[in-house]
Amino acid sequence: MPQVRSLLMDRETLLAHREHWTEEPDPVRHDLTGLTAEEAAVYDDLRFDRFRAKLRLEQERIGWPWMLGHLQAG
Repeated sequence: MPQVRSLLMDRETLLAHREHWTEEPDPVRHDLTGLTAEEAAVYDDLRFDRFRAKLRLEQERIGWPWMLGHLQAG
């Protein structure tokens, strides 16, 4: 099975891109398996509305420099 790693699922990315926050009309709130500890913490912040109700980050709007920085970091 190929190894995969998610990108841009971290608190730093979420908070640095507030201009791309929108509202998720039907947010998922159940437990998710397979997340890293950091991803699970961010997911809990989202599903328990700790930043804003029904928060969604439009990741496709995040600029390439931010993405490339994450890829180069590792």
